[in-house]
Amino acid sequence: MHRLLVVLSVAVAAAQAQYLLSAGIPAVSSSQYHAQDELGQFSYGYSGGPSAKHEVKTFDGVTRGGYSYVDANGLVQSVSYVADPINGFRVAATNLPVGPAPVAASVAAPLLAAVPQHVYQADAPDVAIAKAAHFAAHAEAKARLLAA
Repeated sequence: MHRLLVVLSVAVAAAQAQYLLSAGIPAVSSSQYHAQDELGQFSYGYSGGPSAKHEVKTFDGVTRGGYSYVDANGLVQSVSYVADPINGFRVAATNLPVGPAPVAASVAAPLLAAVPQHVYQADAPDVAIAKAAHFAAHAEAKARLLAA
C-alpha cells in the first residue's frame, strides 16, 4: 500500500512539474546548508526563489554574511555585513538611504548669519526660588552622606 502511495505521489509531482514547464513557469530550485563545530564556528546559508543568504562565524568571534532579495520594484537588493566584539555591526547595502549633498559655503554663510545668536536670559523669579531650594536640598543630602 505504501509503495503505491509513493509511486502515485512521484507521478503527481512529475505531472505538476511538466505542467509548470509547459505553461512557461520556470521550476524553482532551492538549496540550503549548515555546518558547525565545537569551537562555536558555524556556516549556513540558503538560496531559492527571490532571495539568498549566507553567514559564517569564525573562531575569533567575527561574523560575516550577506543576503539578497528582489524588492517590490523588481530590483535586486544586496546586503553585506560584518560583526565583531571590537567594532560592532557594520553594513553595506544597495538600499541604504543617502544623505543630502553638503551645502556650499557660499550658500550656507547667509543662512547662518540669519540665525539669531543665543542671548543669556535671567531666570524668572519663581524659577530662581525653585533652583535655590533644589540646590539647598542637594547640599543638605550631601552633608548627611558625608557625616555618616
